[in-house]
Amino acid sequence: MLALDREADWDLFDPPMKAALVYAERMGRDAHRVTEKVFDEMRKHYSDPEILEITCVVGLASYWNRFTTALRIDLSGTDEPYDPPSAE
Repeated sequence: MLALDREADWDLFDPPMKAALVYAERMGRDAHRVTEKVFDEMRKHYSDPEILEITCVVGLASYWNRFTTALRIDLSGTDEPYDPPSAE
């Protein structure tokens, strides 16, 4: 799991998973960074319906993260407040 946080470690994954990780990272940070090269790499490993499904999952996860953050919904499973008390 730690390798997911470090792009340099993505070589530990097989080529299809690495292509999906690059695609998801680009899509999640700035969808304009999903270049033809990135998309061509996805097409080497996934069918169009599979790419659509991956895109939907990444997009919905991104939406859900932004939605819950904006509404300050704590999904941590703890009783801790969303934000730590301020030092004011």
